[in-house]
Amino acid sequence: MALPTSPSVVVLENDVSIYTPNVNSSVVGIVGFANKGPTNKATLITSQENLIRKFGKPNSVIPGQGLEGALEILEATNQIYFVRAADVGATNASASIPLGVSPAFQVSSNWDPSLASSVFYEIYDNSQNFYVSGITEIPASSTTFNTKKKVLFNTFNPEITDDQPVVAYEDSTGNLYLASKFAGSSTTLQLSAADVRFVPVLGNGSLSSIGAPNHDQAKNVTHTGYQLSSVDLRAIARYPGTGYDLSALRDGSTQGISVEIDNLSVKDRLVVNADGAQAESFKGELAAVSADSFEYMLQNDDLNAKSDYIYVNALKSDGTDYEGFPDTWGDVLGTAVDVNGYVGVQPRFVKPIEGTFSFAGGDSGYTAQPDAEDPDAAGKTAIIGSAASKTGIYALDDDSLNISLALIPGITDDDIQNALVTLAESSKNFLALVSPPYAVGEVQDAFDWINGKGTRTAALNSSYAAAYWPWVQVFNYYAGAEEWYDPAIFAARQCVYTDGVSDPWFAPAGFNRGRLTKPSDTEMVLNQGDRDALYSNAINPVTKDPTAGIVIFGQKTTQRKPSALDRVNVRRLMIYIRKTLLQLGKPYQFEPNDQFTWELIEENIKPFISDLLARRAIVAGAVKCDATTNTPLRVDRNELWCSVTIKPTKAAETVVFEVNLTSQSATING
Repeated sequence: MALPTSPSVVVLENDVSIYTPNVNSSVVGIVGFANKGPTNKATLITSQENLIRKFGKPNSVIPGQGLEGALEILEATNQIYFVRAADVGATNASASIPLGVSPAFQVSSNWDPSLASSVFYEIYDNSQNFYVSGITEIPASSTTFNTKKKVLFNTFNPEITDDQPVVAYEDSTGNLYLASKFAGSSTTLQLSAADVRFVPVLGNGSLSSIGAPNHDQAKNVTHTGYQLSSVDLRAIARYPGTGYDLSALRDGSTQGISVEIDNLSVKDRLVVNADGAQAESFKGELAAVSADSFEYMLQNDDLNAKSDYIYVNALKSDGTDYEGFPDTWGDVLGTAVDVNGYVGVQPRFVKPIEGTFSFAGGDSGYTAQPDAEDPDAAGKTAIIGSAASKTGIYALDDDSLNISLALIPGITDDDIQNALVTLAESSKNFLALVSPPYAVGEVQDAFDWINGKGTRTAALNSSYAAAYWPWVQVFNYYAGAEEWYDPAIFAARQCVYTDGVSDPWFAPAGFNRGRLTKPSDTEMVLNQGDRDALYSNAINPVTKDPTAGIVIFGQKTTQRKPSALDRVNVRRLMIYIRKTLLQLGKPYQFEPNDQFTWELIEENIKPFISDLLARRAIVAGAVKCDATTNTPLRVDRNELWCSVTIKPTKAAETVVFEVNLTSQSATING
């Protein structure tokens, strides 16, 4: 800092209060299929209710057990990231909201302003069983027609109330119109007065201008609305899936989306109903530039979206966008449309027709009935996704998500599991949890599987993966029946449970932290010999003990090399240490690479090592950052090296009691 050249008092601030950040080790990443919700995006879920609302309920038709697994794990943690996979066949459900023309009249200037008059109106809407009538008095006056016109306009001013049955509109040339708040061919507007005369209109002029039957000026006239036949307002689900299609369930409840249009006056109300309940409500219009335009408010933009469920587009019959709406409701459309058989018309007073419209046509983007002979039947390509576009599994490849565990429950395809393990190794962010397929066979078949024989084509051998078997039976509330669940689900659940009751470097296994309370049975009951065979082949047994219940009885990774990293607790410890050191090292990037910085780094990492020691993560540890770790060659390469050495705490997996028998004459020393 440059100091002032003249005498002064200067206060310098130097922040040396760096401390070890708290790294959450219980964030789980799950990839699976669903019938609704965002696709190919890691979506934060914080509760079971949040999961169901965003991605829908589990369904036996959905491949895999992504939703079932997420629900189970959310009982032990409040943070998961769910990635919904979907293939190119995924489509968005939609509903067509018809657009109509309100029956309207131009107030004729052929009106004697000196006479008093009563204007009577009646509105019928057959589709809504709606009828309303009223009367307004126009006092006698000797003033001009414009004065009388203003009185009439103020009587039906749309700004007076939100729900105005007859709406007055004055165009830029001073012509006054009266229109029904309803639109469409089921709506009729009748006006009558002793001296006021009205001309039925459709577009920019009288009906006769488009070849319709001519209506002379009249004191008692009736006019029916029209429906646009070449343009509609398409309400579209924000995301693809059958979960947005409106359907009735067996219990009488409703699933999916519908939209309601409630005609008010110039602006109308659009209500979004989700799963049988009103979810959102918007008041808007079809105006081109208004901030209250339905298309503007309900746009397909994740950053600016005002609706969690839908967006809307005005579409022509050929599927292209229609962009001819005027700036104000009463003006004529800027682009011609077809109206009830009239071709190329530019009508006034166009708005959505009142009614309720159901969503349909969604596709979730997976094969509902997988074919064992089809390698992509369960959506393999969709699950794996693309590393370049960060879809499928690769949506988890984001350091900011802080995912420490990942799984693809219920899907045991080799390529999918291998892709997950490969991503775990390359990112070094998480432990991948896998399992053999359901009904793989006997114990021999299970370790044949992990060794790349039988149903698997390549052996699993990575410290970033852990395998569990056999599958467990759980009551599925949504199916109303017992079902076989992927044991990787409960491996993840016990890992986050372990984090809650102790720390991630404690083994998530055994009677203290590996006991499963929800499963009622295991696919196979294992004896000691079965467990020995499985564990020697890097599969963690899920046992059924007659007194203790169902327990995860192992914590090996799939690494075959005998090292500390062949255990889950050590790999999870190393993931935790790496993430913490990454945070601690950031403040020193681009600092001078000298003795002063090296000492600062040492001093800030030593408390972290001491904390690990105190919390039983390690039995010894040291940190070194000096001239011996930062050789001149490394400094010339702009590298700063810091050596951290630890002895990880090992789990006591085998407890041995040695009982020694002695003779009666022997002396026993305590």
